[in-house]
Amino acid sequence: MEEKDLLQEQYGFLLQGYRDTGASKVLETDQGLYYMYAVPAGYKYKNKFIERVRNHLNQQQDIKMLKLVKTVGGQAHFISDEQLFYLYRGVREGEQEDPHFAAGQSLAQFHQATSTFTGDKLFMPYSSLGNWPSMWRKKLRHYNEYRDELDEENVELTSMDEFLLTSYTYVHQLGEIAVQYLQAAGYDKVVKETAGLGKVAYQNFDQGYMLWNEKDARLIGGEWNWVLDMRARDVGQWIKAETKRSGWSDDFVASFIDGYNSVSALLQGEYAVIYGLLLYPGRFLRLVEAYKELPIEERQEVNVEAWQKQLEDELAHMEEGLRKYPHLVEKRYGASIPQIDWLWRQIDEEATSIRNEEADR
Repeated sequence: MEEKDLLQEQYGFLLQGYRDTGASKVLETDQGLYYMYAVPAGYKYKNKFIERVRNHLNQQQDIKMLKLVKTVGGQAHFISDEQLFYLYRGVREGEQEDPHFAAGQSLAQFHQATSTFTGDKLFMPYSSLGNWPSMWRKKLRHYNEYRDELDEENVELTSMDEFLLTSYTYVHQLGEIAVQYLQAAGYDKVVKETAGLGKVAYQNFDQGYMLWNEKDARLIGGEWNWVLDMRARDVGQWIKAETKRSGWSDDFVASFIDGYNSVSALLQGEYAVIYGLLLYPGRFLRLVEAYKELPIEERQEVNVEAWQKQLEDELAHMEEGLRKYPHLVEKRYGASIPQIDWLWRQIDEEATSIRNEEADR
């Protein structure tokens, strides 16, 4: 059953159109607007954690949740094709004079509201706090294992496999540098210093989680994407998502951080942790993992050009930001973050070399 038919069956409306917002889809129906979010089906086991955080936020004056819509069968969500879908009732959205500043400000208020959340030790399976280096290295090991599989003599390589092999050195070294950078920047210390500044974050924060109605009231959604983690995660993921969407912009990033700092200023150490997150090619590795999990016959039929473009975009969009971010945060926020030798790709994309960033100034 197609997604359109499935939604109409589950919610009893007639779907007339939709548009993407980054984190969600805005559904246009004969019964008004809805916001739809999707996560892996395994997230259904987070229901007790989600309920606990929702109850906590409901006690906060500045943070309000969007209204969850139940299916015709009275369920809070439905599952199809290994995905969990859930909807909120749409609202009349208000225009923000500076949407990037407003997004940063709203995110900071969300983190501030979760700073007093209790019971987090009961939900350790949903916690990534303090585990970034080990998680990143685990994903890099999986990437290494896949590369070793492709190197076996009896494996028939597709053009997609060949692309991944030529990208391997660059991506692997980028990931290793990110882990080393994170540790050198005092990640463990920052985790402890920010423990009381926000306990809940999003899996991959993006626009579409924070909304404003026509009365300028802040509303949030996307609860099945919540995890226990430090606030720097959301700031870094927003920068990644916005850079992929619009390209790097000093003005956009500065406006977002200004908005965040207007509520709860980032600590000096957080700027370096955020840079470590920007360095790490997490989205690239997730795409590779998704390709690897495809049945062999499906791998043969993928649109190689589309996949390669998506993977290449994940790297290319961040390169300018990785050069400019350290200068931006030092000039604007006085955060002199650790300098590194940058990994530059050669034109043929098959080899890499290291040269000092200072040499390019």
